[in-house]
Amino acid sequence: MQNYWWILALCLSLLTASYVWANQFLKVKGSVLMAYRGLGTAVILLPFCFYFVPIHNIWFYVLCVVQGLVLSIGENRILNSAKAFGAEVTSLIHPVSIAIIFIVWVLIHPHELQELIAEPDKFSLIVICLLGVATALILISQAKANRKALWFLLAAMSCETFIDVTSKETTHLGAENVISAIFYYTLITSFVAGVCNILFQEKRHFKEIFERKNLKFAWFFMCFAILHSVLKTYTMYLSPNPAYVAAIVHAYPVWIMLGNNYLFTFAKKGHYIKIKPQYLILLLVSIVCLILMVEE
Repeated sequence: MQNYWWILALCLSLLTASYVWANQFLKVKGSVLMAYRGLGTAVILLPFCFYFVPIHNIWFYVLCVVQGLVLSIGENRILNSAKAFGAEVTSLIHPVSIAIIFIVWVLIHPHELQELIAEPDKFSLIVICLLGVATALILISQAKANRKALWFLLAAMSCETFIDVTSKETTHLGAENVISAIFYYTLITSFVAGVCNILFQEKRHFKEIFERKNLKFAWFFMCFAILHSVLKTYTMYLSPNPAYVAAIVHAYPVWIMLGNNYLFTFAKKGHYIKIKPQYLILLLVSIVCLILMVEE
């Protein structure tokens, strides 16, 4: 199954796109979503603990708690960035973090870096593909950030890098039972992130979590959070480098744009977003070549 990590990554990218696209119509505030995706998810999963064997490595639980804390900080930073600088600038987090994740992973796993260096042609092509994906995403989003915005986003990019790198490490710590590790990882990180997000919540916005118009969609976001976390954690576990998964998953804004264009063309809803064909080709070619290089 390990050779098919990229199929799961593609499914994860489409799943993320569907979730974000759906909220264009549901219009639930990000701060409310964070509460549902966090604490709501943990409440659903808690009764099933009896069906999963506990992981015996204490560092597994420590890393899960730390990830929950970092996740809550990163999500709040992203929401504040979108409010202060706009969604286009905030979208820079993903393509830039791809390169950072790759660098951090090979630095903390020098043996994998040595294996890549031993095949310089393959190493060069993988780096070119990752840069191609990042460049295409930046060009398609048409994001232009000033120095102030980039410094503000640095914390969010650091959080995202930490989460993607350590999620793979966490499943390795729970390798004695990967299925249980994925379950407890989702439960603990969701609970910690959910509690932190509620604490961060402004009192005047806290009541929005319990408003009927939001609660009727809560089940959707909680189910998504469970499926997304389980799928992402397993995909990271199977992939050779978390940056490869990030490169595919973070293409989700492009799928949303294409979906919106399809909706506008055939249903005359929304507006048309012009995407230059050469940027789209660069993205697709880079992703396909990355998969071929990694699986060679």
